[in-house]
Amino acid sequence: MSIGEFASASRLSHKALRLYGENGLLPPTWVDPDSGYRYYGLHQLHEATLIALLRRTGMPLAEIRAFLRDPTVERLEEYESRVADEFAARRRILRYVKRVLKEEPMYDVLTKPVAEQQYVSREKRVLVPELASYIVATFGELGDAEGGPPFVLYHGAVNNEEDGPVEVCVPKAQGDKKLPAGEVAFVEISGSQCDFPEILGAYEAVYRWAKQNGREPDGPSREIYLRGPGADEQLEIALPLR
Repeated sequence: MSIGEFASASRLSHKALRLYGENGLLPPTWVDPDSGYRYYGLHQLHEATLIALLRRTGMPLAEIRAFLRDPTVERLEEYESRVADEFAARRRILRYVKRVLKEEPMYDVLTKPVAEQQYVSREKRVLVPELASYIVATFGELGDAEGGPPFVLYHGAVNNEEDGPVEVCVPKAQGDKKLPAGEVAFVEISGSQCDFPEILGAYEAVYRWAKQNGREPDGPSREIYLRGPGADEQLEIALPLR
């Protein structure tokens, strides 16, 4: 079948067929060496249909290529579960944006001096979907806190595209690292306020307060776990000030 015939039969455009061929998903069975025309076999229509359907679900080309090598129901169910989780996360964010548009969340930003604190930590690059489990697991690995609650330092933005890095910290009298003494602006949040994306409102509040009051950040922001992690979570979102 010529590429034109195959395109009509598979309901795929010439552009899509070339893209899939270049990515190893649906290479033509023969290419005329003189004209460069591409030809496809009738047996490839089934794969073309599968590719078109999976692309409609948003499945990346690399994942489709892996699926075609091992086309099982289990692989599809795994992808379906992941897509459902991603859709739920997007709905949660959209609902939060609607709330922000209707009424901006209010936070009481306070300041206080903090003493120098020794601690131990582990650092990793991690995206939002894996963040909570990483924090919980690392707190457990580092052991009980001494002289203060455990905390997390964010050395860069963390979302679905950016991965920090994130430093999970536990105060220890003989810790090999030191958190310097100074002044922080902070807010306390609890319950659903600690969840993403609601927690972004607390960060916005402390950074806005610093800017409005002529203060500059003096180091990474901190999430201090006054209670939790868990369902009954209570956090302090703190920004060190210069």
